[in-house]
Amino acid sequence: MNHTNKTCDVASRIALVHAIIEYWKSTAERNFRTAHPHADRSEFEQRWPKILPNFFLAETVYAAKRLRLLSEGRSN
Repeated sequence: MNHTNKTCDVASRIALVHAIIEYWKSTAERNFRTAHPHADRSEFEQRWPKILPNFFLAETVYAAKRLRLLSEGRSN
């Protein structure tokens, strides 16, 4: 049995998740800079771990809506 393809597939998915997180982080940092133009980068880095779960939640809701797993009149 060849596990090399599975390993490559998992590695590529992990790399994709990291790339998506970096995109979210750059978007969050850009928004943070707009809202707090005189803040240090360290301030954003301290807030980022608190911001990340919100991005995951927003992306999950977006995907669920796109897949029609959530509907307007339903309480999930």
